[in-house]
Amino acid sequence: MKNSPSYGIRSRRNAMNAGVRLTARTYGKARIGTYAKKADGHITVDSDPERLVAHILRIDPRVRSFKQQPFTVDLVGERLLFTREEVSEARRLRGCRIGDMEYTPDFSVVQTNGLLCAYEVKVQGYEGDDQYWMKIERAREIMEAYCYSLSTVILPADERHPVVFNAQLLKPAIARAHTYLTRDIIDRVERYCESGPVLQRALCANLQIPTGLIPPLLATGVLQADVAHYRISAALELSAGYGDLSHLCLIEELRS
Repeated sequence: MKNSPSYGIRSRRNAMNAGVRLTARTYGKARIGTYAKKADGHITVDSDPERLVAHILRIDPRVRSFKQQPFTVDLVGERLLFTREEVSEARRLRGCRIGDMEYTPDFSVVQTNGLLCAYEVKVQGYEGDDQYWMKIERAREIMEAYCYSLSTVILPADERHPVVFNAQLLKPAIARAHTYLTRDIIDRVERYCESGPVLQRALCANLQIPTGLIPPLLATGVLQADVAHYRISAALELSAGYGDLSHLCLIEELRS
């Protein structure tokens, strides 16, 4: 007889897993997971906003790799703790007090230029009180000493916000782009856009290509568009990208 499955605990990590904080218990609710090659495969996160930020980091061409809940900042000892053993020892030394004694960022990022960044994810309308921001500032000072910059990412409450909407189309488009984009399609699109910007509806109608190919064309830099401020739709203005992926740098639109 098979053992009964256990429910309600996210992200059981072993010695090979990154991060020092287990994501919160789900108490029977579905786990929130996503796949990101830059994060070494499948990851679990605490919330849908965090999953969306993982999507944004996945498509950002400046991001070499990222980790969820990568380390804990000891606000008393003023150091970064990279293992659960280090966290346990720090708590023991301060009498097992936690609260405002420590802080764990939601993500850390290694950029292609080698710079280290960390992000705290909040939702518009739930940015935290003054005590929270004091804790963030204390953590920021300590992290900067370790060469990590810390930013708070505030996701819009409006699910139709261009960054929120477009990130959910662009992330899966990266994975399927090479399956659906043929050399013929790419050549036709580049020739059509040689004379200047065009609307998505005109490009799709005149070249007889489905609208479902627009996200892969944007994700691979065949096309460019201001996807930080305008949703991918029939009215989106498109230009030839010639491999430029700078339009996929979306995280700045959400940083506070």
